Amino acid sequence: MGLSKDLNTKLEALITFLKEKKIIVAFSGGVDSSLLGFLSKKYAKDTLLITERSILYPEEEIVEASQFAKKYGINHIIIERNPLLNEEFRSNPSNRCYICKSGLYSDIIEIQNAINYELILDGSNLDDLSDYRPGLQALKELSISTPYIDFKIKKEEIREISKYFNLDVQSKPSMACFSSRIPYGQRINQDKLIKIREGEKFLKNTFNLKQLRVRLHEPNLARIELLPEDFTKTLTINNLNLIKKRFKELGFTYITIDIEGFRSGSMNEVLNIDNTKKK
Repeated sequence: MGLSKDLNTKLEALITFLKEKKIIVAFSGGVDSSLLGFLSKKYAKDTLLITERSILYPEEEIVEASQFAKKYGINHIIIERNPLLNEEFRSNPSNRCYICKSGLYSDIIEIQNAINYELILDGSNLDDLSDYRPGLQALKELSISTPYIDFKIKKEEIREISKYFNLDVQSKPSMACFSSRIPYGQRINQDKLIKIREGEKFLKNTFNLKQLRVRLHEPNLARIELLPEDFTKTLTINNLNLIKKRFKELGFTYITIDIEGFRSGSMNEVLNIDNTKKK
């Protein structure tokens, strides 16, 4: 099945943009950056994928990113970063993502300058403009290209194009870094990030779940967000006992289930409430 006329026009504009350029793609292995990497390999002059390995992301994501690059024959390097070395980041202000993106892309720019590539691409899409995304300001300041935004391509359209090219990542769930599970103003440290990582890994592996979040609120409270359709199969008495046992082992004192279910960016809801109060 082909693409709609409108989406095909957007895709052609993106392909024209990529042609004959030497391009670096900031590559997380998610559907957005994977499609960018695939299209760049197919149409650009040269393509390099750069993936960040840090405590903020599960190691499985690094493995999947490497497998994707190998499958499609795309040059790929992994850089090591430790955002916890930055005190401003650890303090977890509301512009935390700006601080993190500034550090990551500054590192990528150093590589760009060393190999003389023309563009660095980021996979932010048009839907990201509707949420609180301070990282976008860092991209703007550092002249990082966001072609999905420039050509008005939405998340669902990225999935449609990925399906059109038969990419395995077409239905891959969205992934955000582990620091996004900690409320703004509550300090980020290694212990918290490991508890979040291991909690999410346990839930996914034990109950075969594809999408969820473990939000960590002080003092040691886990707020688990599941997809509503996963409630019934997951929240049995036996399963709740398994969850309680494992999360207590990880150091959580309180374990709660969010009855609203999974929603991307739920930590930003407090910002919306604060903004409403100011009006």
